[in-house]
Amino acid sequence: DLWERERSCLEDIMIVPPGCIKEIVRRRFLLLVVFRKGLPIISIRAMMRPMHLLYAKYNRQRLPPFQIETSIWRDRDRKFVLKKALGPDAVPHLQRLHEQAAPIRHSLHGDRLRLPEVTVIDEQTLRFDFVEGRSLDALLVSAFREQDQARFLGIIADYLALLKNAFTTVPAPVLTEAMRQVFGLASPAELDGLGPFLTPALVDLVFENILVDGDRHYLIDHEWVFEGCLPVSFVLFRSLFYFYEKNKAFGLEAWMPLPAVLERLALAPETVRRYREMDEAFQTYVFGRERCYRYKDRYAKYAHSV
Repeated sequence: DLWERERSCLEDIMIVPPGCIKEIVRRRFLLLVVFRKGLPIISIRAMMRPMHLLYAKYNRQRLPPFQIETSIWRDRDRKFVLKKALGPDAVPHLQRLHEQAAPIRHSLHGDRLRLPEVTVIDEQTLRFDFVEGRSLDALLVSAFREQDQARFLGIIADYLALLKNAFTTVPAPVLTEAMRQVFGLASPAELDGLGPFLTPALVDLVFENILVDGDRHYLIDHEWVFEGCLPVSFVLFRSLFYFYEKNKAFGLEAWMPLPAVLERLALAPETVRRYREMDEAFQTYVFGRERCYRYKDRYAKYAHSV
């Protein structure tokens, strides 16, 4: 049967109580797990092969319900990503991250944009396939360094086309309780004329979360997804705003001013003001009203290539 075939593939197997799995993962060992009658069976040989940590980020500046760890690991020639809740308060947030993959995939058209596969390790840990490629963020930085304005604007135009064509959009906004709570919206009228709208509401479609590998695009992070919808142009604005915030110290604003780019994309000053208010409400939802948060400090860190 299936169990016997799995068993024959393992050497030195043993039954491990479920509570031990998290401890073994914490100690940086690879798990090879199969199940028999609900009990995880772990290969000792696999357990004894150490993994190598390549990168780790801890989001402790967020409110406790949203604090997670993201790490990249290598086992021999394979890489993978682990996301872990940093405390019990953050477990529901991590579980929603796994659950949100289904509605996102349902909203996608064709295979222009893909999501990495995700596996549940335990209630506090998710494992994602590692995706090779260059982020749109890195491609924009490259165009800026080479002072190629045509390529810079072309990447932004392609990104906007990806948002509009890869996802299901709706012409009119749907105001949900999540939209009121997270983005401070009181009435659908506040979004009149700002369509098309992404549904569900995906906040994470920023440049650094979209990787390009040939003609394929991957969304490698979808942590913030809400019931309802958001204007495509709001997602575009956030991507541009944060890209400029973290690169303005290098002369990006002087080379190509953000207001000029926004005007080129038909984002009027009143729309930009509305989007700044929505993003400020979102930041308050994640970090709290009394947050000590500065964009410059956030990005002033060593960039490690994995």
